[in-house]
Amino acid sequence: MLTATEHDILGRAREELLRAPRGHRAPIVERAAQALGCSVPTAYRKLSSAGFSTQRKRRSDARSSVLSENELVLVAGVLRASLNKKGQRMPVRTALDMLQASGRLATAVHESTVSRQLYARQLHPEQMALPEPNMVMRSLHPNHVWQCDSTTGAYYYLPGGRLRWMPEDQFYKNKVANLVKASSDLLTRYAVADHYSHALKFRYYLGGESAENLLDFLTWAMCQQPGNPFHGVPRLLVMDPGAANKGHLLRAFCQRVGIEAMWHAPGAARVTGSVEKAHDLARMHFETRFRFRDPADVTLDKLNADIESWSVAYCSHNVHSRHEQMRFGCWMTITAEQLRVPASLEALREAAVREPEERRVSNSKRITFGSPSRTYLLNLVPGVAAGLKVTVQSNPFRAPAVDVLFTNPDTGEQSWHVVEPEATDAGGFPVDAPVWGEQMQRAGFSDVDRNRNAITRAAYKVGDELPTVEQADAARKAHAAAYAGTVDSMADVKATPVPSFLPRRSTPLELPQRQVVARRLTVVEACKQLMVLLGDRYSPQVYAHVHATYADPADPGVPEDQLQAISALFTPAQPVVDNSFTGLRAVGGARGGQS
Repeated sequence: MLTATEHDILGRAREELLRAPRGHRAPIVERAAQALGCSVPTAYRKLSSAGFSTQRKRRSDARSSVLSENELVLVAGVLRASLNKKGQRMPVRTALDMLQASGRLATAVHESTVSRQLYARQLHPEQMALPEPNMVMRSLHPNHVWQCDSTTGAYYYLPGGRLRWMPEDQFYKNKVANLVKASSDLLTRYAVADHYSHALKFRYYLGGESAENLLDFLTWAMCQQPGNPFHGVPRLLVMDPGAANKGHLLRAFCQRVGIEAMWHAPGAARVTGSVEKAHDLARMHFETRFRFRDPADVTLDKLNADIESWSVAYCSHNVHSRHEQMRFGCWMTITAEQLRVPASLEALREAAVREPEERRVSNSKRITFGSPSRTYLLNLVPGVAAGLKVTVQSNPFRAPAVDVLFTNPDTGEQSWHVVEPEATDAGGFPVDAPVWGEQMQRAGFSDVDRNRNAITRAAYKVGDELPTVEQADAARKAHAAAYAGTVDSMADVKATPVPSFLPRRSTPLELPQRQVVARRLTVVEACKQLMVLLGDRYSPQVYAHVHATYADPADPGVPEDQLQAISALFTPAQPVVDNSFTGLRAVGGARGGQS
């Protein structure tokens, strides 16, 4: 809309233009532009608003581009690439000059024409900076989807406990030292929002974003506080992809309590718009009250109590624009099947920090678990056998009950079986145990027991009939052959082909030569043995011979192997009898009675 001064200036200029001949209008418009303090094209537009028409014909090439489609895309790409994080970019004129000097544009063109054509084709950098379209997602019922997020506020605690603000002129990137001093005392606000009803919960923590603070907040939010109906365990939890949010602790906790965790893409905070709006409401409606408080009276517990009171009041009386109900009123439409409630805050926190553990099953099919320790009877859990180990974890919804894992050996499918703790009497005995003298009861067979009995019976089968377990045990104790007649214990050895090996050349082993010397006896010792060998034939001549022969000081002693030879010297020779002829024959006579 034109002002009164602009109307006066443009009115005089319009009259002059109507009287001026063709070719003399430009100086009039220039004077009007100078008086208005604007450009000549702007002055023409203002004159058009004042009722003056140049009556010029529209150009035949109006709204057509001198640049080709590929050249316009190239210009748009250069402008887009020059954009920095502060939103500053290269001017269109600079981009055109750079591309023309590089030989990428066929002709010179005015920047206004290029800008207009970029807008017409939705290639202008301002259009490129527009947000991407998003999809509206819906949840099915309260506690179907929760969104959780944390943010660090502009205030912190000093060691003395006073609440302090963080002025921007003292805490920013160029004054890192101040940020480091306050980093350990920064207040972090955690928020959770129910996507269906937009019911909210908040809590403050010291120490920044961490997995421990996140789990403590989630377990607190899932339990019911006095006066606040919003509680329970959600089906789906949506968060940003922060390190604490994607850590092992959070993943394990969600798996144990049956929550499906989801994380949006980096930089896509609009996905968790419900909890982002919750932070905005807390900043506007609650934290703005801090200026009216004495910081010395503000403690962390006081902050948490106050923000809980505010959130309950806000969700109880403020109508949400989407469902046009109060937030708690909408949340109260939840059904019993949709509201999953933990047994207690302690059970929920134990599930958050306690990993599944292995326990060895006793001979009575019992295990102990938990603190304080409780006994659990596992006789109804499939696959459990005495002496084996089972995987056990706490059940946050039915504590002190526990979950025992069973893995199907055929399909590999895993299932968890809820087991209640065993009730005991004053003496610590199971209340359902049989009583001495009243009833005798045998423990039930496990899968291992049944398999063991079946295998033992099959091993000592005789003929076509299976023996009883007692008969099979007796056969085993008697060392009867297992699988007699059906299994050859040497069958594999017999079936193994042994090749014929060629003899190999060898080298004789040269052993060291040993010289064995007979034991030496003294003359007296030798004569004693000779007395045994000769008996009655022993005489003093024997001693004299031995003494004379072996008394040499250079070679003393009688070799033991010479005793036989010495005894032979003193043994008389036996006469030789020749029995080769049995008759007499005359010399020169005839044999056989011939003359």
